[in-house]
Amino acid sequence: MTGLGALADPGDVLGAVRVALAELDLDGEDQAAIVLALRLGAAVDAEESGRTLAELAGKLLAVLTELGATPAARKSIVPQAAPTARSAAQLAKDELKARRVARQTDGTG
Repeated sequence: MTGLGALADPGDVLGAVRVALAELDLDGEDQAAIVLALRLGAAVDAEESGRTLAELAGKLLAVLTELGATPAARKSIVPQAAPTARSAAQLAKDELKARRVARQTDGTG
């Protein structure tokens, strides 16, 4: 993974897009989105109008999200960790609690 030091030039969005795309495992079917992301990155670098820059940046972010190149996109595709197994001590406490509840409900405790 490339560190943040490689992104020191905020005027090089195209370079940052290239680095991000190089880190992804993309297929041939992703080529149109890849080309679009590169063109948008170049357009962002060349744009001087704040309003147009904001529009282009939003579109670039949407394409990068679709490709899995944003933190939110990666979180949505990373499998969640399996629930951890309960320890023997936790299981024993659960059993004692269940016994206590059973005694209280049947009137013997």
